[in-house]
Amino acid sequence: MDFNKAKTFVEVVDSGGFSAAASRLKRTQQAISLQIQALEKELGISLLVRDGRKIALTQGGEQLYSEFKKQFSAMEDSVQQYKSDKSAASGLIRIGAWADLSNIYFPKLIAQFSEDYPLVEFELHTGLDHELEAMLMDNKIDLSHQVFVTKPKLLRQACTFVSTCTPVVSRKYAQKHELPSTIEETLDMPIIEILGEYSLYRPWFKKNARGMLPALEKKKALVRATSLEATRQMVLEGMGLGFLPLDIIQNDLDTGELIPLSFSKEADTIQVEIDIVYKRENSLGHIHHAFIQFLLDNRGN
Repeated sequence: MDFNKAKTFVEVVDSGGFSAAASRLKRTQQAISLQIQALEKELGISLLVRDGRKIALTQGGEQLYSEFKKQFSAMEDSVQQYKSDKSAASGLIRIGAWADLSNIYFPKLIAQFSEDYPLVEFELHTGLDHELEAMLMDNKIDLSHQVFVTKPKLLRQACTFVSTCTPVVSRKYAQKHELPSTIEETLDMPIIEILGEYSLYRPWFKKNARGMLPALEKKKALVRATSLEATRQMVLEGMGLGFLPLDIIQNDLDTGELIPLSFSKEADTIQVEIDIVYKRENSLGHIHHAFIQFLLDNRGN
């Protein structure tokens, strides 16, 4: 017997009708009705008596409902027991992320998650957003961390953390050059930035100096890097101005190796949101959803 038809039958009875069951199961009322008809045909008996919007169980329907309900309740109890026993949960979570996140963000989070789920294994795959999205669509990874998503109708996304980035130069650079006093003066500086659409200098400049946009369009970066760490190293070498996350460069700021540029409170930083991304229609298991919830619960930490 089809498990889904039996589950639908129980849901119709518990909900008190086809319309309420359709709403709870997120299906059409016609689809629910067809499933009940198919189950009755398969069993060779009538399960329900319909009186307008109201329903009543036949004698056979009453007996089968009692048995089905008992079995489904036992299954639900088993699932809840499994979920509550984190130490026994096992499986593999395949994560995709930028190399910087794999080196900085995930080690601590995975270590914390593993304290409750010691049998869960992890795979970390690195790439840029378009590469990670392709891996998601090809089922090579289960989850990814991205800035941009090109298929929002197929993928779910939720912000897991916000990175605060600030414009900085190195002590080496400051010893050789006069630091800018206005945002416009940064146009005369060499810029070290992340590739293409991940540039932080351009959206920061557009936000704070819109009157200078024609000059910005002519501005070319000295170096475009594929990682935050590469950007950091080039800025430390005194090559120019770069935008870097505060949590990555805090030690450099404390030692004075990097110097933040300050113009106004609103213009000193820029926020970048990083989303957890996974398929809308997928077969993610309990441990995957538990890890997603863990990431959401630890937003900002």
